[in-house]
Amino acid sequence: MKTPQKLKEVLEQFTPVYTIDGLTRQFEDIAQVVFNGHFVVNGEYEIYPIDIEFYFHDEENGIIVEPQMYHKGDFPYFPVGSIYPHSSGVDMTFEREGKYRASFLMRGYTYKSVSGEKEEYTNKTNNKKSPFRSQYLWEDLLGNASVFGKGLNIVWVDNAEFKKVNIASSARVNVNKISGENGDRMWHFTNLDMIK
Repeated sequence: MKTPQKLKEVLEQFTPVYTIDGLTRQFEDIAQVVFNGHFVVNGEYEIYPIDIEFYFHDEENGIIVEPQMYHKGDFPYFPVGSIYPHSSGVDMTFEREGKYRASFLMRGYTYKSVSGEKEEYTNKTNNKKSPFRSQYLWEDLLGNASVFGKGLNIVWVDNAEFKKVNIASSARVNVNKISGENGDRMWHFTNLDMIK
């Protein structure tokens, strides 16, 4: 990545290369940007993604397919930056109608209240909520809404200064090997600077 960018710009400008290795490099660049920002929920607390994995499905030519992706085929396309909760967790999408489906799944995060309380929830840590379950992120990211109050307000905030993060790449969690591919897709990225 030549210059640090904002997450919205990176996802909107994403132009996929259609090789596993090429996508791996592109996804690592996006992970750097993701790990340089956070969600603010109702102005009350922050959610910092620290463990994410990418999914990509070529709808136009079928060059790279994702058999286990939840939103593909006849499913409606999501605008870039949509939050999509499902049984495995919560995705942030960046798709192009008629072209491809793409998203990153948040597998771990740090929760920080405005009062400074900080708790980490990942599939790698042992804490009071371990092992990580997708319901924790649903509750923390999406469960603080009142139809009688201000509703739910989730905003992405990029860090004021971009700082290169120490990232580990690994195979995705609980994803079957894709038939015909030599190895696992190494599209799981962990922010080692945030993991204890």
